[in-house]
Amino acid sequence: MRKQLFLSAVLLCLLSAGLVALPALLRPQRASAATQIFASPIQGGCYIAAPNDCRLHVDPFTIYLATGTKLVSFQLLAQPSGGNLSVIYDFKPDLSNPVPFSGSTYAPSLVTQDFAATCGKTYALWLIGQDSGDANPFVLGGTGDFTCPAGVP
Repeated sequence: MRKQLFLSAVLLCLLSAGLVALPALLRPQRASAATQIFASPIQGGCYIAAPNDCRLHVDPFTIYLATGTKLVSFQLLAQPSGGNLSVIYDFKPDLSNPVPFSGSTYAPSLVTQDFAATCGKTYALWLIGQDSGDANPFVLGGTGDFTCPAGVP
């Protein structure tokens, strides 16, 4: 209570001295730049396709774009436990005919939803994306760690 009274007194003094204009205090402040691109949850896992042949599977997902923006790119990345990120899917639309149109959603039909993996390894999957309203790509989602089964079915 005492702090509020003190701040009110300081503000009153500044206003009466003409050092602060009331309209400037009432005007909404512009928010700092925020992410303009979002995605549905990213889910995936690993399975045995054949003896000693494991595959990463990514469930379908949707990318949401803010009004007035267009999709620049998105990438799916896989990260084995203790290893480096690897791009497993890289998408960029046609520059002369960018998709989707602004303020919409995009549900990619991946060329394949199954990507090579090492049996017995632990992985995490990440989706990063960028639209024309953002200067840099953002992490749009990812899975927790999961372990591929042993290589024998």
